[in-house]
Amino acid sequence: MNTQQQTKYSQSKKIELIIQQLSSLPTLPAVAARLLQITVRSDTQANEVVSLIESDPSLASRIITLATRANMGISRSTASLSKAVVLLGFDAVRNAVLSIKVFEALQRPGDAGDNEEFDRIGFWKHSLAVACASRMLVSHIDSGIDPEEAFVCGLLHDIGKLALDSCLPKSYARVVQITESSMDNISDVERKILGLDHTVAGRRLALRWNLPEAITESIWLHHQWVQGLPDAVQHQGIVKTVHLADVLARQMRLGYSGNHYMPESAEAVAELLGCPATVIEQVARQLPEAISERASLLGLDDVDPDALYHDALSEANSELGRLNEQLRLKNQKLTQRSRYLDLLCDLDQSLQDEQSVVDVCDVICKLWFELTGCERCGVYAYTGNELIIEGAVKIDKKEPPSIFLVDRTEDPQADTTEPLMENLTAGFAVLPVTSSHCWFFEQVAPMFETDSTIMIPLRSGQDTIGALLWQTDQSPDFYRQQIREMQTFAAGAALAVRQARKQEQQSMLCEQLAQSNIQIQKSQQELLQKRSLAVVGEMACGAAHEINNPLAVVVGRAQLLASKEQDSKQKDTLEAIADNGQKIAEIIRDLLEFAQPAKPTIASVTVAELFSEATDSLVELIRDKNIKIQTQFDNDLPELFVDHRQIGLALMEVISNAIDSYDEDGGVVTLRAGRNELDDMVNLEIIDHGCGMDEQTLRKAAGPFFSARRAGRKQGLGLSRGIRYIEGNGGRLHLDSQFGHGTCTRITLPIANVAAL
Repeated sequence: MNTQQQTKYSQSKKIELIIQQLSSLPTLPAVAARLLQITVRSDTQANEVVSLIESDPSLASRIITLATRANMGISRSTASLSKAVVLLGFDAVRNAVLSIKVFEALQRPGDAGDNEEFDRIGFWKHSLAVACASRMLVSHIDSGIDPEEAFVCGLLHDIGKLALDSCLPKSYARVVQITESSMDNISDVERKILGLDHTVAGRRLALRWNLPEAITESIWLHHQWVQGLPDAVQHQGIVKTVHLADVLARQMRLGYSGNHYMPESAEAVAELLGCPATVIEQVARQLPEAISERASLLGLDDVDPDALYHDALSEANSELGRLNEQLRLKNQKLTQRSRYLDLLCDLDQSLQDEQSVVDVCDVICKLWFELTGCERCGVYAYTGNELIIEGAVKIDKKEPPSIFLVDRTEDPQADTTEPLMENLTAGFAVLPVTSSHCWFFEQVAPMFETDSTIMIPLRSGQDTIGALLWQTDQSPDFYRQQIREMQTFAAGAALAVRQARKQEQQSMLCEQLAQSNIQIQKSQQELLQKRSLAVVGEMACGAAHEINNPLAVVVGRAQLLASKEQDSKQKDTLEAIADNGQKIAEIIRDLLEFAQPAKPTIASVTVAELFSEATDSLVELIRDKNIKIQTQFDNDLPELFVDHRQIGLALMEVISNAIDSYDEDGGVVTLRAGRNELDDMVNLEIIDHGCGMDEQTLRKAAGPFFSARRAGRKQGLGLSRGIRYIEGNGGRLHLDSQFGHGTCTRITLPIANVAAL
């Protein structure tokens, strides 16, 4: 059995139990039951009816009173039960007796008390109003119906409510409470709480008491739409009349029906039934007086028509007051929702493209400050690890919000404190701040008072990405009625923060991509340069092996012949051959050194020692070119961890190029040294203001065999070999030059590793 079947089965058993309890109600009194039997026979005599009624003196007295009030020509002095029965007729007497005995059967001791939820005295007044209205209206709807029959049908139409209240007093008290608080249809509430409504309960009771079919149908169908009654209903005229009378009595607030559902007015129902509106007006005027005349028949206290009007007016005013209060609350709710809707619109209009997270927090903080009128407020958002927090805080009405950034990555308490939202489980709530927000009060807003600061989370989906805090005299419970509106705004604010965060991440990725492209381009250039150097190295190694042996023979033979030659001219020629052979040998050694530089012999050396040895090797060139050397060294420079000889040769080559950039008038070459804190290395700079290099020369300067010098230049391996020395020692070289303005050569070298030494 599935869940739906189980629910239906449970509901069915519940209804069955209630029906069994209805069966426990008292049966119809013997007088009424016997009277129903004899009045349906055609041969019944008046003396039989009189004898039956005389067995109940109280009942006989009420029948006589009914006859005297009906203006049938008898007075209290001449009245007798026989005359009353004859003048009223069997049907009227039967209906009167039935009404009286049903009232007595369902009457409970203490019904007049005010402590019960279901007002029985008020209920009987309403039933009497429906009965009197039915008696007055029936001739305008169906002239063939006895008015007294319509009266008793109207009187008993809601008998099912009494039955349910008698069987299930506690459950029915709950039904009445819910109906009163919701101002709803009592039948709907009965079905939800009990499983059946008063029309079904009344029909079951009427069948058990064997009441006439007209009464049973009126009890069962009096809430049905008048134009939707099935053809199988035998007494449609009475059912429609009772329906109209019930609507009119409830519309006039006569008595207590327990039902506040009014889908249509009495005038609208009367129009559907072909009853003129003037009849409704006339019945409404005469109804209180008719109720007063009939009240004593049921044993009710004398009912004053003016009191009925007063009670109806009081009930109408009370209901109007309830409606006004509901409208006031609804208007307050709508006004509140409108404020939050305007707040969301202002947030949307205040946001701009490419805004950062702190800019969005600034906007949210300002809007919330204006909405709540709080003393101070703040908004923050954090990264996934909750250690980088940014936001805005507003502490003064005249001043704009100020932004803040809190870095808790080095905070020793950041890893041990509870999460920022530790007291937020599921859903949305207004919460007091906890110790997890100590960072906010200590580092961001010490002027905030912790005890009077509350917060709402900024949640995007299932993720909490921040919070909105404000200082107020109100407790979190104060905002319970507007929690949904606050949640909507918080969701919109969280969405704006998340969008700003994504834009920041996208912008950062674009910047990183651009930087990566630059790095890739640089790496490609370096790779191309290294490949070129490798090719040159391989070529130099091969050439050296192929040239060295025949060159040694040429040089040796030239020297030998020169030593034996007597002719001075021939001797000079041979010596020139030997000298140039020696030069070729030197070039080959340089090529081998360039192609396969020796492994660096790492040792500790100072910057001053390197520059001093390089300049000492160039003393003659410095003097001949009229060059002035300036040094600018930072204090407390660390020692370098390089090959002393290789770096010295590289520096000498760079300084030599700087000197050669000047003409005969000379100039200044500046030697600088400083520590690179970012890479933990030392930066060396050789700066001249000589001829400089154009763009094409600058691109080729580091290549082997390139030289911008005039005829008679060297082989062009100096700078490229120096670069290989510097890179072999873990350093880098960068050239920056402008034609006609000079050159700056930057060299970065590693600091001495004391542990390695």
